[in-house]
This record gives sequence, C-alpha cells and structure tokens, in this order.
Amino acid sequence: MEKKKQTHPEIKGLLTLVGSVLLALCLLSFVHGAAASNWLGVVGYSIALGLMWTLGLSSYLVVGYVGWIGWKMLMGGAPQFLRMKTVYFALGTLCLSMLLNLLAESGGLSNGFIQERLYSEVYLSHYPFAHKVVRFNLGGVPLYYLLRDLPTFNLQHLLSNIGVWITFSLTGIMSLILFTNTRVIPLTKRIWELLKEVGAFLKKVGADFKPQQVKREKVIASAPHPVQSFEPPMEEEDDDERSDLKISTHLEKQPTPGRVKKNMDTKTYVGAFKRFRLPPLNLLTDAKKVDKPTLKKDLEKQAKILEETLLSFGVEGKVGEINCGPTITSFEVHPPVGVKVQKIKVLENDIALNLQAKSIRIIAPIPGKAAVGVEVPSLYPQEVGFKEMLSEYQKGHKKLHIPIMMGQTVTGEHVMSDLTKMPHCIIAGATGSGKSVCINSIVMSVLMTARPDEVRLLLVDPKKVELSSYTNLPHMIAPVITEAHGAYAALNWLVKEMGYRYEMLKRLKLRNIHAFNHRKVNPEREAELEMDIPRKMPYIVAIIDEFADLMMASSSDLETPIARIAQMARAVGIHLILATQRPSREVITGLIKANFPSRISFKVASRVNSQIILDENGAESLLGNGDLLFLPPGSHVLTRAQGVFVRDEDINRVIDHIEQQAGPQYLIRSFDQMAETELMAEGAGEGKDDLYAQAYQIITETGTASTTFLQRKLKIGYARAASLMDELESNGVIGSQDGSRRRVLLKKD
Repeated sequence: MEKKKQTHPEIKGLLTLVGSVLLALCLLSFVHGAAASNWLGVVGYSIALGLMWTLGLSSYLVVGYVGWIGWKMLMGGAPQFLRMKTVYFALGTLCLSMLLNLLAESGGLSNGFIQERLYSEVYLSHYPFAHKVVRFNLGGVPLYYLLRDLPTFNLQHLLSNIGVWITFSLTGIMSLILFTNTRVIPLTKRIWELLKEVGAFLKKVGADFKPQQVKREKVIASAPHPVQSFEPPMEEEDDDERSDLKISTHLEKQPTPGRVKKNMDTKTYVGAFKRFRLPPLNLLTDAKKVDKPTLKKDLEKQAKILEETLLSFGVEGKVGEINCGPTITSFEVHPPVGVKVQKIKVLENDIALNLQAKSIRIIAPIPGKAAVGVEVPSLYPQEVGFKEMLSEYQKGHKKLHIPIMMGQTVTGEHVMSDLTKMPHCIIAGATGSGKSVCINSIVMSVLMTARPDEVRLLLVDPKKVELSSYTNLPHMIAPVITEAHGAYAALNWLVKEMGYRYEMLKRLKLRNIHAFNHRKVNPEREAELEMDIPRKMPYIVAIIDEFADLMMASSSDLETPIARIAQMARAVGIHLILATQRPSREVITGLIKANFPSRISFKVASRVNSQIILDENGAESLLGNGDLLFLPPGSHVLTRAQGVFVRDEDINRVIDHIEQQAGPQYLIRSFDQMAETELMAEGAGEGKDDLYAQAYQIITETGTASTTFLQRKLKIGYARAASLMDELESNGVIGSQDGSRRRVLLKKD
C-alpha cells in the first residue's frame, strides 16, 4: 500500500506569505516606464506591470488577500470555505476596479505620486479640439475598455455613469457582506446607534460653545470701527470654477486686436489642462557632492597666508569670519583704525599671487560690516543643484508669482527672485561663462512651478539650437523664434497685447494683472463692455537670447518696441529677459539700460563691459562656469553667487513629462513665417517712423516728393527725411529715383 505524502501546512503558509510580500515589493516600487527603479528588477517590474494593467490599484487588495491566506495557514490551517470566499472576494475586487475607473473617468485623481505608479496611456482626443490626453487606468485596462471603449455596448452608454456607480456599489457591498458573513439587520442597528451617539456628542459640544460665540458677536456689534477677522481671506470664484480648482484652472487664450472672437471662448480649453500636473521633483537629478576632509585645515592655512601678505605691505589686518560657498570662499579682514580701505583694495594682484589664486575680488568694505571682504576660489568646488533649490522653495511658506532660481551665495543662502518684482532683466556673459545654463534654469523654474494657463513663454533663439527643445510645450505662445524679422514681429505683437490688456484694465477699473485675476467675475457687467474679457490673464515671459546678433541685424527696429514694453508692461504681466555675450553700448543702449533695473552678469571680457552691465567693476574678475553677480532691482549692492546647474537630461525628462500631458497651444502659428512686408503693413499708409503719416499727407497733397522738401516742411535732418522717402518708396507711394528727375507719385489714397 502506497503511503500518502504529507505536506506541512506551515510551509505552505510561509511560502504564500513570502510570495505576497514579494508581490507587495514589486507594486510599491513600480513606476511606469522605469523598469530599472523596481526593487526586484525587470522581473518584478513585469509582474507589477501585469497586475496594474489587469486590475490597477485593486492589485494591492489582491496582494493583501494572498497575504491573509498565508498568515492563516501559517497560524494553523487554511480559512474555512476558502473557495466561496475567493469567489466573493473576486466579485468585490471587480466592482472596486470598475468604480476606480469611473473615478478616473470623472477626473477625480490629482495625486502625482499615485499617477506615476499607474499604468497610463496617451491617446489623441478630437473633442472639442485635437489634443493629447493622458489616461490613468485606476482599475485596469480591461474594465476601462468595458466601461467606455467597447463600441455601442459599453457600460457608460448602456447605464450612464450614475447607473454604473449604483450597480457596482451595491454589488460590491453585497460581496463584502457575503465575504465577512455579516448579518445585515444587526449591523444596521449598530450603525444607527453609533450615529445617534455621535449626534448627541456634537450637540453637547455646540451647546458648550454657543455662549462664547454670542459674546464675540456682541463685541463685534458694539465696536466703533469694523473688526477685521483673523481668518485668511478666501478668493471669490464661480461655481463652475471651483470644481476644477483642485486639479488645475483652464488655459485661456489672450485676446489681441484683430484676433477672431471664437478663439476667445473660454470653453475652448475646458478639457485641455484638466489633468495637468506640475512635473515632480524626482525627474531632476541630485547635485554631485564632493568630499572635503581637510577643508578646515586648508582654510586656516589660507587665512594665515592672507594675514602675512597684508602685514608685508604694512597692513595689520586680522581675518575674522570665513564663509565657504560652492565655488568661492570669503575671508572677512578687519583692518586696524586709521588704515585706508583703498590701501587694501590696490593689493588685489599681490594677494592673488601669494594665495596662488586664479583671480580674487575685494569688497571694500562689506556693506553693513566694519570689514573688508576677500573672495578667493574654493579649494573644493561644489555643484549647486536645481533640485535642492526647487525643493526648498516648495517647502517654504513664501510663494512667488514667477519664481526664478539663480544660485547660491558664499554664505550658503539661495538666491531666488520673483520676476514680477524685477520686472525685466539683462543677462550678460562671455562664451562659456554659464549664460545659457542660466537661461535654461529660468525656463525650468517656470515649467516646474507654473501651469500653461498661468505663465506663457515667448523664446527668441538666433543660434537655433539652445532653446529649440522647448518648441512643443503647451506654455509656448509660438514656436521658438530664430529670425530677426520674427523677433521684430513678436515684439510688435507684445506691444499690441500690452495695449489690449491695458484697455481691459481701464474698462474694468483695475490697476494690474493681480487685481484682474483675483477680481469678482460679473458676467453681465463685463458683457456690457463690448470686449472679450477672459476669466484669467496669464503672465507672459519673453526671453531673447543672443540679443547682440539681433541688434546688429536691425537695431532701430528692436529698440523701440523693447523700450515701450520695458517702460509699461509690468502692470499687465509681460516681462522681458535679454541675454547677450557682448554688452557694448551699441547693444545695451541707454534707453534699454534705463528700463531694465535687474542685471545678471557672468564673466565678461573687460572692465568696460562690467561698467556697462553693472555700472561698476567686478564682472571681469569672475571665475566663469556659473560664477555670477546679481544686481537686484532698486539696489546698488551686488550679490555674488554660483549659478544653479541644470542638466540636459533633466530638461528632456521634464519636457517629455509635460508633452505627455498636453500638446502645444500656440496663439500664433509662427512669427518666423510672417513675410517682412506684412510686418510693415499692419495698417494702410502706416510706417515705423512717427512722422510717416505727416510725410505721406504732405507729398500726396502737394505732389512734390524730395528729401530736401521734407526737410523744410517737417523741420528734420537729412537722414530722417531720406529714411522717410525710402519708406514711402517701399510702400509704393512714390516711384524710385531716376537720376536728377523728380520722383513720380504712384498712388494717392
């Protein structure tokens, strides 16, 4: 007789429990599209992907059920009626998965941490317009197909969303009751008694609190002046806006003169950014850290050399505080009474020689301190990480409208600024000094902190490779501009946009964009103004790289619109950032410089360039590779910092993350494709010169067209009169010059 093989129940339970733990580890470390990050490698990623594809978040419930069975078997045997319980559990799991998919369909999920760990799909939706939509399968792909995608016989069509919710909720509750073997009537009585106890408790608490509330109301009523509440004010908003506030607000195209009215319909973008989420921090790379084992000893040695160098020139200075920054170390030297500060200032080259430093910078004196600062390159340069700065900003209580991450000072403080306070900025620096990295960090600051309906970008890149990767972002007003006439067209568009926004503020009797976006919307009153007024007005950030190249191509065309925007556009949320590697007086003219109070300078070629960009020396002695001087608005004190470093891989990951959620939402198809003749002919008989209309009238009325004739009539110089004649000729008003013959009048409008 064959002996029956005995199996130990504890071994089965232990194996089942271990299997459930391994499944849990696969799911907990699952990130869609990142197999290498899974704790159990490619195998674990594949298992988790299969579970997520099949059941979505209900996979965690399955893992818990398997673990519960393993624990029961380990403690002394399998649960009773295991097969029937498994059937009830499977029914409840399917109901839960269907309800989760219904939640995803209604847009109820807005947690980026959970969204990363789901199986997501990107598909093209053609309603109400063609745009990309990211689908997060909360309850798995098969049930999502049954809920919505099955032709004709899908559950949404057969039962509607409410019917699906009621059906599967009741079925899930029934399966839970059968699984737990719960009696319904006693459970209902127990819940009713519990609710009555909670109601009695709340009633008692309200009775105890009522006298204090009455007393407070009496104090307010008897006060001679209005008493302000200590509660923070809540923003007024419409009911339809509240529903999407937790996810995102809708993008609204800004109206400009001549724009078609249907583009101004705020319902056009109702679904475009409904599920848009800001890129998470885990897309960025941590900064590389350098070990500094002998830092303290080396700093003390440098301080001693510095004191000996000063003493050899007759200055008995003592080194006080030492601040070691990412790339710069600052020594505070306290000179004795009677020593002129200039005497230390002239020893700059001698100190650099003795300290064996590449270059040093002396601050004489340090603002607010009785000391002279000597800035020396650090022995162990450190990288300033964009991820760390952004993380600190997100954890902080102070929120900025358009935060700009710049870098870290010698004392370790992060240099952040609000672009709306700057409000325009000039960036200068020689090739290889870190200017392009700074521009990328500014763009990344916008992408990581603002949705497309909050900030729009206008980028000009004559080099055609530096900013081209941002072309398809939903933040862009138009594709990246690479031509000089395209930059001129974009600046003129900004001038018109600025005028239109000011007209809206004037009619609504508001002062700035902040008041506009936080106003109480009154549709009836706004309809009477005979203007298409959007609910929200996004900020516009225009960044022009290699500004010197554009100025060489057409300086007269660009200077006027830039000056107008810089003078007036702050109140309507339009901000300019100009970057150049050649800060000469021909590029940064007096008119431009006067309207750009904020400056960022990297290493420049000479002291003259430093004087032009910062109004003082110092930029020529910077180290390069991100070493910068920042001049805040309304201040003359320079801040030295090491610029934040953003890797190209981080930029590409952030761009891919944003493009998966939404495609480009251009207001202008392309500024570069506009013909140059169209730029000149925006109005019939109009020209770039202010006197063009008068010159046109004089020539058409008198029939005489000559440069000297315009000089006498308009009382202007020869150069301007000749320019007006050329403009009239290019517009077809007068004929070309033929020797000594008079010009022919071609048209008279």
